[in-house]
Amino acid sequence: MIDVSYSNIKNGLVKLICEELKTMLEKIPKEEQEETSAIRVGFITYNKVLHFFNVKSNLAQPQMMVVTDVGEVFVPLLDGFLVNYQESQSVIHNLLDQIPDMFADSNENETVFAPVIQAGMEALKAADCPGKLFIFHSSLPTAEAPGKLKNRDDKKLVNTDKEKILFQPQTNVYDSLAKDCVAHGCSVTLFLFPSQYVDVASLGLVPQLTGGTLYKYNNFQMHLDRQQFLNDLRNDIEKKIGFDAIMRVRTSTGFRATDFFGGILMNNTTDVEMAAIDCDKAVTVEFKHDDKLSEDSGALIQCAVLYTTINGQRRLRIHNLGLNCSSQLADLYKSCETDALINFFAKSAFKAVLHQPLKVIREILVNQTAHMLACYRKNCASPSAASQFTCEK
Repeated sequence: MIDVSYSNIKNGLVKLICEELKTMLEKIPKEEQEETSAIRVGFITYNKVLHFFNVKSNLAQPQMMVVTDVGEVFVPLLDGFLVNYQESQSVIHNLLDQIPDMFADSNENETVFAPVIQAGMEALKAADCPGKLFIFHSSLPTAEAPGKLKNRDDKKLVNTDKEKILFQPQTNVYDSLAKDCVAHGCSVTLFLFPSQYVDVASLGLVPQLTGGTLYKYNNFQMHLDRQQFLNDLRNDIEKKIGFDAIMRVRTSTGFRATDFFGGILMNNTTDVEMAAIDCDKAVTVEFKHDDKLSEDSGALIQCAVLYTTINGQRRLRIHNLGLNCSSQLADLYKSCETDALINFFAKSAFKAVLHQPLKVIREILVNQTAHMLACYRKNCASPSAASQFTCEK
């Protein structure tokens, strides 16, 4: 999905994207034993209306279909929209050459956003397959459509109890859209090129909940940011990915998984749903023990993920983990995983930002850290060892 509003055409971004896609589409992931990728590709351009393209292999020229009803988005064609890249290569290259010229004289500055995601999801739904949307967008969606946003960049709210409002989505449209996307295995990755306020709290919710990624290039300048953007795009297109995933974590008696953090959605307390998962995604799990754990049998954890490969196979990956249990605090501190702790605290603080003032979250983090160090000082540090760290609260 390529935003072809005036600013993107003028700064050369649309031309850059179209040029690079011709090379990058050669590198879409494929199964190791296959010669070509089973992934199909489709193209939409948009400003305040959507343009779908028919790139069927037997066409001499790509055909454009315009959808102006952004309130009730529909997919105007099925046959010819999602195609095999190798078979339709010449038509696709033809289209990518034409797009910058097609909109060269456009003065349209208003854009939509939620209908673009809706259109991509509906196309995947109609094709009965999961998939991923790459959206190249640059401005606050102010055109009359679902998901329309207004500028709410109010500096007076910073460092007040109401600051959390700035981190919450403006409308519930994006939350319900993200849930629909996860239900249909549609992951969204957003490349954002803002020159002014765009409300990332609202636009970023769908990538966050669908296992996608948000890349942001403030005041994009071709000579400075081009290479970073192209590297990000190339890595994101090439990496291996699993779609429509469900994860469940099981434990032995005495403790249980109580909270989950990551690019996930949970409709109940046990099933972790992910529209897509790749090598750059992680799910952090918090466990609580509510019974005595045995030092003899230890603690057992099983993590099972059911997902779809790019060839459409349904697979199950299982990880089993056995952990030792100890009644000695010194053993706990010795084997403690600092990276995992910092990861957990960072993600839980990020989640809390939506509901609590930053000042309160900061105090909680400081108190938790001080408590851990004080416990070490009290229970583990030798009084005579000068090298042991100290903690003052």
